[in-house]
Amino acid sequence: SNDYSIRLWNADTSQPLGKPIICKGSVWAVGFSPDGSKIASGGWDQTIQLWDAATGQPLGKPLQGHKGGIMAVAFSPDGSRIVSGSQDHKIQFWDANTGLPLGTAIRGHENEVGAVQFSRDGSKIVSGSHDRTIRLWDTDIDTDAKGSNQRGKGLTYSDGGDQSPGIPLGNLAGFERCSLLPDGWVQSSGRLLFWVPPENRHGLQHPQLLLTIPTTSLLRATILDFTHFKCGPSWTAVRGNS
Repeated sequence: SNDYSIRLWNADTSQPLGKPIICKGSVWAVGFSPDGSKIASGGWDQTIQLWDAATGQPLGKPLQGHKGGIMAVAFSPDGSRIVSGSQDHKIQFWDANTGLPLGTAIRGHENEVGAVQFSRDGSKIVSGSHDRTIRLWDTDIDTDAKGSNQRGKGLTYSDGGDQSPGIPLGNLAGFERCSLLPDGWVQSSGRLLFWVPPENRHGLQHPQLLLTIPTTSLLRATILDFTHFKCGPSWTAVRGNS
């Protein structure tokens, strides 16, 4: 609540259980661990705090890293991870046991992230934002030596504002904000680039300058190299690179 407190309630009687948990600022998000033993809270002070659900006592130090208020928190199905959404437009994974961030924050939304939730198997999260989109994200973290991480993006749903429809693919060799339209065309700023057959659209991924298009077989995939990609009248420029 904005009164800096968290309260537990009896779901049958609607009566409060015990004393309120007092926080250091307005509380905008709460979530139970799967076993009900812990509570994660976040809010105005830009931190996430874990609490003992039975005693109301804090568990460890606040989880710090966001540069905006915490709008949403959720535990993974196995209770080992926490995901948070913030006013800083970012999503962050955390180790629920150590309180340390897992990888770098996910950037993708263009406004504050007001909702996050894990899938039942913990392999994906869904996020909702004030940019009027809902996004699916892969929870696997591929961390390189510099500590950066890449995650595959999934479907993006929009209410039809200024957002690109379909599956966001990032930038492809000079074409910005590429996305896969429902009819299979990959487009950039309203310009059609190329068409993807129906059997190849599921699981489309864009790692750097390569586009991976899985087929119906899990053991086969088509990988397109866009290093010298050309489109429209300039397509003949690739002849010298063949």
